[in-house]
Amino acid sequence: MAQLSLRDVLSREFVGVSESDELLDAVELMREEHTNSAVVLRGSAPVGVVTAGTVFDVLLDGRNPDSVTAGDVMDDPPESLSLDASVADAADLMGRTGDPHVLVSDDDAVHGVVEARDVAPTVEKQLRGAPTAPSAPPTESGQADAADSYAEQGVCESCGGLAHELVDVNGQLLCPECQPV
Repeated sequence: MAQLSLRDVLSREFVGVSESDELLDAVELMREEHTNSAVVLRGSAPVGVVTAGTVFDVLLDGRNPDSVTAGDVMDDPPESLSLDASVADAADLMGRTGDPHVLVSDDDAVHGVVEARDVAPTVEKQLRGAPTAPSAPPTESGQADAADSYAEQGVCESCGGLAHELVDVNGQLLCPECQPV
């Protein structure tokens, strides 16, 4: 089965802000665009990211969000993949880094951000019927070739988190934490 590329699932432009933008302005843009992250840019180069978690941290630290800029509180930018990387590559990267965001970029520019929830429909289709690629046979060192291995993780359709085990509950693939008791 051919793997979908990030180009195929990138459905929206990313929210970009500058380091000098006020945090509340970034939050307003994120809300308008229905996303939980904004890429902080210096010119066209990504230098950081502001997420909903970043905003929570500011509030929990007792800081006044009116006096904070995106550059003051940004996290390092997420890892980056090309437009031609596969959805499985993105899911694997998310699983390895624990970051549910992947920048989609090339030498010229950032094209967007793929979030864990963006890959959920693709993962769901693969788990519900499309055959998965078999694991690569081990090499002499006992390791499977990374280029031929298949990421065996899925994205929970409720929380957007990556999980090794998903269960179909009323048509939704859910991780153990989101499954009803």
